[in-house]
Amino acid sequence: MNKKLILPIIISTLGGFLFGYDTGVINGAQLFFKDYFNFSTAEQGWAVGSALIGCIFGGLGAGVLAESLGRKKSLLIAAFLFSISALGSALADSLFGLAIYRIVGGVGIGLASMLSPMYISEVSPKEKRGAMVSLNQMAIVTGFLVVFFVNYWVGNHLASSMITADVTEEALNTWNVNYGWRYMFGLELIPAILFFLLLFFVPESPRWYVIKGDQTNAIKSLQRLGYKEDVANIKAVEIENSLEKKESGNWSALKGIGFAVFVGVMLSIFQQLTGINAIMYYGSSIFQALGNTAESAIFQNILIAVVNFSFTIIAIFTVDKWGRKPLLILGGFIMATALAMLTYDIYTQQFSLLAVAGILLFIAGFAMTWGPVTWVLLSEIFPDRVRGLAMGIAVAAQWLFNYLVSQTFPIMMDKESAIFEMSNGTFPYWVYGVSCVLMSLFVWKFVPETKGRDLKDVRELWTKKNK
Repeated sequence: MNKKLILPIIISTLGGFLFGYDTGVINGAQLFFKDYFNFSTAEQGWAVGSALIGCIFGGLGAGVLAESLGRKKSLLIAAFLFSISALGSALADSLFGLAIYRIVGGVGIGLASMLSPMYISEVSPKEKRGAMVSLNQMAIVTGFLVVFFVNYWVGNHLASSMITADVTEEALNTWNVNYGWRYMFGLELIPAILFFLLLFFVPESPRWYVIKGDQTNAIKSLQRLGYKEDVANIKAVEIENSLEKKESGNWSALKGIGFAVFVGVMLSIFQQLTGINAIMYYGSSIFQALGNTAESAIFQNILIAVVNFSFTIIAIFTVDKWGRKPLLILGGFIMATALAMLTYDIYTQQFSLLAVAGILLFIAGFAMTWGPVTWVLLSEIFPDRVRGLAMGIAVAAQWLFNYLVSQTFPIMMDKESAIFEMSNGTFPYWVYGVSCVLMSLFVWKFVPETKGRDLKDVRELWTKKNK
């Protein structure tokens, strides 16, 4: 692959990076702003989960924007929203203000979560498409990794440098409650502005231009992606020939691919029912429950991010070799095993390294399978003219269940609840573990393999599946 093609792909993955940063920053910040605002459990849950409301609307709106404005302009809107959210969240002085700016950031996440893999899928050659789309997942987990380091640096090193008196654990906590969480949010402004500026150097998706009937700009876009003029002309014609004329690009065009949309929605739902975001959002709280301080819990979250990052690399090198379907089936059973380890340790009140090992194995299983591969499939399984709309529906479902998981987890972990007492605090992990088994069975039965297939062959794939 040439440099002119790689650079726009890398820039577009900054949307994934901000997706990871924005969803991960809440992990450390919530440990301190809950005390600053004196939130109840319900208020804390709303502060953490409010961004996901924006994600749902962003996911739904992404399809419409992608089809009407194009992939590039829609990503510019997402970058702008990330910037507003970072600044507003850092300056928030109430639950209402914090929630509003988190919702704004959530719309940005919802847009970027669909648009970045969609753009990458459309400009990548078919033999490298899985790996290239997986780069977006790599960017997401890099965002998680970076923000965990940022949270740790703010919560410990920056806090220590700002305290004029003796640096004690109590002094660190007091500074973080008053100021630290604001820095955690505010530092997102740096990558958000960088993303916005770099997008001006990215060409629009040539496939979108062809869908709009603009062959001239499609050829120009292909040339900016590194193709010579004669090759660009041929590829533009190939894209045109791959489009089905009867597909109009509006909601009526979804007729005939209902089963594909169903599979996409279920993949999105199952990805969230693994419980991955309960771990990501409340990882610090989980480690605290295992007997750690807030500051050390933030450090242990770095372990989660490092494992997440490392095993995503494995996914990049395996998704185009092993295929999408085998990885998803394997991942479901790995995560179910990991959750069984965590559940046993917590239920028996051991709070040992077995629990930590279970969490890290769970993250590893997700990172090399359901994390990246779900996005690869969502960017592949829908026909060209309805890809934006269909992906928007699937992504909105994903964020809806992300929200439900984030809101129900603290309720199920409330020590005064009957569910907590009955299960010794393991009930949510039972739910997630059963889901992991069910989703492996679903993939085995209903999900077709898309490895190495041209995007133009997608409708044929579903036709064969339904016969």
